[in-house]
Amino acid sequence: MRAFAAAGFWDTFRHRLVVTGELVCDTALRVGAGTEALLPSASDLPVVTTGGRPYIPGSSLRGVVRSQVERLVRTLEREPRNGRGACDPLEDTGWCIPRKEMQDLRRKVRERDEGRDDWLAQQVWERSCRVCRIFGSPWLASRVRFSDLFPLGETHPEVRDGVAIDREREAVKNKYDFEVVPAGTRFALEIMAENLGTPAERSLLWLGLQELAEGGVPVGGFKGRGLGRVHLEHLRVRYVDATDREALQAYLVRRDWREAGTEERQEWLNAFFAECGGEAGA
Repeated sequence: MRAFAAAGFWDTFRHRLVVTGELVCDTALRVGAGTEALLPSASDLPVVTTGGRPYIPGSSLRGVVRSQVERLVRTLEREPRNGRGACDPLEDTGWCIPRKEMQDLRRKVRERDEGRDDWLAQQVWERSCRVCRIFGSPWLASRVRFSDLFPLGETHPEVRDGVAIDREREAVKNKYDFEVVPAGTRFALEIMAENLGTPAERSLLWLGLQELAEGGVPVGGFKGRGLGRVHLEHLRVRYVDATDREALQAYLVRRDWREAGTEERQEWLNAFFAECGGEAGA
């Protein structure tokens, strides 16, 4: 379906926010390629690479951050609908708009004489939860884009040995090896968010990044083995607000951004907690 445009969330440039920094591996990291190796000399379980370089797909990190945001939002808002709470994106029946409800909405659209797309988009927007409005859903486009993360400097995967256990026999089932990105590797981080028009909306992204920055969110596979512990460094949060004509001109002509400092980011969090009925730090 067409992205919701009636309120200008996609068809008009209103606000752009960019987060940059470095993701640092405190332990080895494994983001698997999803398939077993095809070459006999290769590792049984390779990491994902492009051009021979290991990297972290932006979609993988986006999923990690979204999951953390969902957990935090559910703590404060229990009902996942109408701009509140966080639904369960893994279960059809747990979506803000389950598939059957979407089919009913589309049936009603066909009964309308005009304004069909706008009406359907409006219904989707109004029924979507707080997190889906930012990160997207099967019916709603995401307003946050995570670029693929590539290593800063030369790095090569390490190969480690693994053992599969037959739990019934309590014995070794088979041995295998797997690749990891070594500890200490740094990846370049870039996230762009479009038209997060309110401080409360911007705070959702920042909430997830805070947890990641402090090392509280592991990334990749084999987390039970202690892999995937990371943190963020050199974080910068910059934005341009198109309602400020002078700032917009400076951005378009010179690519000047406004820096969001610690106090402003705290104001975003305060706005979010106020919407949830509390105050940040209370």
